[in-house]
Amino acid sequence: MVCSVERLFAVIILLGVAITITITGAVWIKTTIESMRWKPELLKILDATMYYNQPDNSWYINITLENNGEGQAEIYKLEVHGIEQLTINPPLIIRQGERKTLTIKLEKQYNYGTRYTLRLYLKSGTVYPIIEHIVQS
Repeated sequence: MVCSVERLFAVIILLGVAITITITGAVWIKTTIESMRWKPELLKILDATMYYNQPDNSWYINITLENNGEGQAEIYKLEVHGIEQLTINPPLIIRQGERKTLTIKLEKQYNYGTRYTLRLYLKSGTVYPIIEHIVQS
């Protein structure tokens, strides 16, 4: 009787290990296949300029972008770190190989010669920082 109980426990343990290995393998295969299908955007920031427009007493930002990735980029938010976040409505869509300029009117006041960190938020979850941009006069 003792021998059959030990065998039963051994079979249960081996069965549990086999099921765990099978599930792990299936998850690994699924994530590998999904990662091969994933086509990320790859934005190249060509130029970023903040400037003051005297006629309407407002600050603007121009960002020239190029999508060198395989998927389309959908930019929905711009952040001037620690100062303001602006929603881009409708989102700017940049398709593969396309080059576009994003022009946004800023709500706050800025100073010449100051460094600002700008961030672009994409619907894919990617955040592109434009680090330490200096406002020129």
